Amino acid sequence: MKSYLSPAGFKIFAHRGSTEGGAVENTLEAFRYAVDAGVTYLETDVQATKDGVAVLFHDSKLTRIAGVAKKVSDYTMDELRSLKLHGVGRVPTLQEALERFPNAKFNLDLKTADSIQPAVSVIKDTASIDRVLVSSFSSARRVRAIKQLALVATSGDMVTVLFTWLSSKLHWRSMTKRVLSGISALQIPPKASILRFDSARFIASVKAAGVELHYWTINDYDEALRLKALGADGIVTDQSKMMIERFREAK
Repeated sequence: MKSYLSPAGFKIFAHRGSTEGGAVENTLEAFRYAVDAGVTYLETDVQATKDGVAVLFHDSKLTRIAGVAKKVSDYTMDELRSLKLHGVGRVPTLQEALERFPNAKFNLDLKTADSIQPAVSVIKDTASIDRVLVSSFSSARRVRAIKQLALVATSGDMVTVLFTWLSSKLHWRSMTKRVLSGISALQIPPKASILRFDSARFIASVKAAGVELHYWTINDYDEALRLKALGADGIVTDQSKMMIERFREAK
């Protein structure tokens, strides 16, 4: 097991930090709220500024959060710092987050190709390889990043997930293991269109390959319990404080 996933046990990932206390998503305040609630795993998104700084931001444009119809890559870091997110927060750098929360583990979704090199550099410079998981919906982005980060934890990209589903559907256990070679976890929704990723067959085939299953975005406690009972190793949630408290109470 990668040290990122250790110790074993059901994991709560704070989706873009936690907005439960009123903080803006993917800000240092959102991560602080989650950490103070007892969360170890912080899920976030990486993009890059015009001058090549790795920053944490989800959307393709700043419209929803900052009210400007431009991309993160349209700004230098200095220019980006001047923008207020919903009037109260600002876009943090990946380095700031890793250094501010040294005991937290970060789930990093590389949203753009130009974020790869800045993110890789920060992970190396801050000696954070054991406390990050690198992911991306894009196979090319994910592979390009992990080739530069020996032994880093990684979750399967979209191609990996689809091939895993197909091989499990056809009972090709040896193929499932080959597809998942080098993969630490699959981070997936319970279903996507007609595809079910919470079936007993799919879960058994993934677990047999020694890969963890983390489901997103799960905000209902009963649904979290259902997935845990099926064999899930964790959930990504917007309600991390509530989930932490409910699971503590249930012990």
